[in-house]
Amino acid sequence: MSELDVLLSETERSFGLRQIQAGHARMLVIGRDLHQPIGEVWSALSDPARIAAYFAQPSGELRRGGDYEMAGFSTGTILRCDPPRMLTVTWIPPHGNPGELEIHLADIDGSTRLELLYASVRKKFAVIDPDAGEWAAGPGWEFFIDRLEAHVQGRELSSNLVSWAQMEAEERELYHARNAEWERVREEFERQHAPLPGPE
Repeated sequence: MSELDVLLSETERSFGLRQIQAGHARMLVIGRDLHQPIGEVWSALSDPARIAAYFAQPSGELRRGGDYEMAGFSTGTILRCDPPRMLTVTWIPPHGNPGELEIHLADIDGSTRLELLYASVRKKFAVIDPDAGEWAAGPGWEFFIDRLEAHVQGRELSSNLVSWAQMEAEERELYHARNAEWERVREEFERQHAPLPGPE
């Protein structure tokens, strides 16, 4: 098995359906095991200074019911916060199609099982759209988890999140390989489910 195949196999990928505030939505589900205690992972997901170290600086009322902004990525409302198990926020990216992000954590023998659920009313949110420059949600949220994992492990990170189109070498190859996996999972899902109404 190649190193790329090993990296791809670390993540579980699936699709589902979910009702969110914005309407009927498709949902991608990402599962990965992080070899750090649940308290450490929760801290990295909830401490504004730590979020800024690997993702972007959050601002706003960072409490349940409060509105937040992640400059360049999204605005939204914190819907649920159940330390150290679950965080749910609305997620409105710059293109304006509303979604919902939910992260579940579970302690597994001192390590952490992370499950990230992202639902959007936009049909083509999960894979690369050649006509749009924004992140594809499938490989994009995997890249987010990569950076979260590197942060909790104390590994050095580049100071800024680059556009996926600016990725180079192995990082770009991994992004496109993950995108191909999401295309495959989406095709399997669509064979079993009728299209939902909503924007492309």
